[in-house]
Order: sequence, then structure tokens, then C-alpha cells
Amino acid sequence: MKRIICLSAIALLVVLFLGCSGSPNKKTLPSVRYPGMTGKRSLVVLLPTMGGKGSHYETEGFLDEVWERGFEASLEVVDVTPTLYLGSRIVELLKTEVIEPAKTEGFKEIYLVGISLGGHGVLLYATEYPEDVDGVVVLAPFISGDRASGAIDDAGGLTTWEDCPFIAWTHACNLWKALKVYVSNPRNRKKIVLGFGTEDIFVDQCRILAEVLPPEQVFTVSGGHDWATWKKLFIKVADYFKVLKIQRDK
Repeated sequence: MKRIICLSAIALLVVLFLGCSGSPNKKTLPSVRYPGMTGKRSLVVLLPTMGGKGSHYETEGFLDEVWERGFEASLEVVDVTPTLYLGSRIVELLKTEVIEPAKTEGFKEIYLVGISLGGHGVLLYATEYPEDVDGVVVLAPFISGDRASGAIDDAGGLTTWEDCPFIAWTHACNLWKALKVYVSNPRNRKKIVLGFGTEDIFVDQCRILAEVLPPEQVFTVSGGHDWATWKKLFIKVADYFKVLKIQRDK
């Protein structure tokens, strides 16, 4: 059953990336800004799951977990129509409509958070514009289909993997290649925080990424690809950042 669900999810993602003909109409990224407690220093940008509604971060209680821990960062929750991932358009839209305006406003640190397909978008942006991003949180990210991740496993992991297998999804392989370069830089490697459920449909992809990250930046819980699991992971990640904040403020 898990295998069938996984294949169905991947098939749907393939349709999103490859199934549309012509150039999609220009779209914007509607967002809601929750101001921080002290000035314009840090901004956390949150990308939604495949459903595209950033409001789920609030209705599912994720923002409450941030506020309860006293974080001073402003939060910007973005709506993302899934077709914006076609041709990686999401990257340039984030750049021009969210990141650059935030810099102009005076934000000095920018963090990206994404779940599932949102995690894919976060990784696309971080690998394309590494200097724009001070931290990345991805929960159960979709990165590729089974062919690419299987080839990486067969090669012994991301650091020893060289190229895409025959008839592989080029877009997914290109993201893996970009990630391989990205994490080869110790500074970038320290930016990624990963969380996933041990029964998640994308668990094999997540484990490949986990193997090239510092273990203290990887969080797992029992659970699948659902909000209940992601909430548990988000709490663990929030506690991790709270400890870092306490250490930094000493």
C-alpha cells in the first residue's frame, strides 16, 4: 500500500512539472506577514505543501509554536500555486517578490521553511541563491522520483554518486546535483535542518539527504506524510533553534 501511495504521489508531481503545455500565465505569490517583536532583523518565509495554502501553518498551530518560544523573527506565510514549480519559476518569484523586497525593508537574516513540495521549493532556492539564505528547514521534502534516489543509493550515497540513470527525471537529478555541490560547502551544510517521519512516503530521499548533514540537524519521529507528523517534527526543530538562540544570546 505504501508503495502504491508513493508512486501515485510521484506521478502527480510529474504531471505538475511536465504535464502542462505552453508557458503558464504570470502569477504572484500572495503572502501574509506576521511582524516580529523587535525591529527588522530576521524573516522566516514559510512555503506550503502541494495544496498551496500557506494558511495551514497557522490553522495547524505551527505559528503558535514559534510565538510560544519567544522568537523575535517576522514570519511570512506564502501561498504557492503548484504549477509555479514548472520550470522552477518558484525560484525567481521568491527572489523578486519576497526575498529582495525583504532585504530592501532591512531584514538582515532570511530563513526558509518548506514541507513536502514546499521543501522542494526551498531546496531549489537555497541551491540557486545560497548567499540569500541563512537557514533552511525542510520537513518530509519531495526531492525526486525513485529512479534518481535509487541510483544515488546504488552509488553509495550522494557524495559518491556521479550522474543520472538512464530515463531518469532530469529535473529531479539536477536538484540532486545542485544539492551535492551545495552541501560540499561546510558553511551551506550547516544551514539545512531536516525532519521526516520514519514511515513517510519520501523517507528514502530524506535519508539520502540526512547522510550528508550533521546528525544534530536531522530529526525523525514515528509517522507518515501528514500534518500530525510534521507538527511533531516542527516542535523538535523549534526547540533546536531555541537552544541555538540561547547560546547565541549568551
